[in-house]
Amino acid sequence: MSNGVNADTLKALIIRPSALGDTLLLTPAIHQIADKVELALLGRRPGIDFLRPFLKSCLDYEKGGWHTLFLEEPNCRNIPFPEVDRVISFVSDPAGKVRKGLQKCLKHIPVFSFPPFPPEQEKIHVALYLASCLKKSGLPVNPEKAIEEAGRRALLTKNKPSRSGGLTVLHPGSGSRKKNYPPEFWFDLIRGSDLEMFHKRVLLLGDAEEEWHEIFAKELSGEEIEIVISPNIDRLLSLLKEASFYLGHDSGITHLAAMLGTPTIALFKNSYPLQWAPLGPDVTVIAGVRPPAVIYKKIREKLGVYIT
Repeated sequence: MSNGVNADTLKALIIRPSALGDTLLLTPAIHQIADKVELALLGRRPGIDFLRPFLKSCLDYEKGGWHTLFLEEPNCRNIPFPEVDRVISFVSDPAGKVRKGLQKCLKHIPVFSFPPFPPEQEKIHVALYLASCLKKSGLPVNPEKAIEEAGRRALLTKNKPSRSGGLTVLHPGSGSRKKNYPPEFWFDLIRGSDLEMFHKRVLLLGDAEEEWHEIFAKELSGEEIEIVISPNIDRLLSLLKEASFYLGHDSGITHLAAMLGTPTIALFKNSYPLQWAPLGPDVTVIAGVRPPAVIYKKIREKLGVYIT
């Protein structure tokens, strides 16, 4: 983000209080206009933390009284609004309460309100939908080019990281059990893995997989694999930037890995890749339920490693 912002520069507040992956899908559009627009983002951590380099300011939705926007009389005086000339809201707001609250607090500043996701019948990638909405609000976004660039280069890292250590990161969780392959799939994959590139392995478990912690630790006690539970942001970034390969479900961390340029295979058990596929320069999506042998084949193809 350039510091030399002149008086004519657009100043916009984007509101998207969503989970990690849903927040990261703003990245293509925000990355494209970061040097043209003074952007503030109101959202949830940790998603907003990864977008800080492109923003004038990050605002935590869980702090500052933002929830009062849903009330008839929002607490306008105590809400820390940045100085902006437009607001773009991606909040589920069918009754229009948030829009009315924003208009009460911001008076004559235009408020553009959009659903957080495209209509079910509109078969469009969510990142393209978000970019298109920002364009409709008057921001200088080229949605198609933004998505094209996100598929060509790693938007969340400046320098090409070294991946020579042969680290593999496996993430068997997501925000929804319906998206997940069962633990037994991961046990079979890890136990049967004779890929040379797998000599250094990390199994990444988050808060959503709390009930799996003991199960994985017991089942994999004889395997050479490190189990990392709910790492902080620095540790997570370090692992993903170092990794030669990442395998995970349709999850926020999978989106993060893809945007960091980590060679990624994303397992889409019942998600719709056209709308949710991770964006990055080295991403393979496997749709539907597939046995470990098929996953092995895709890994071999991606890494160029032959297994007898």
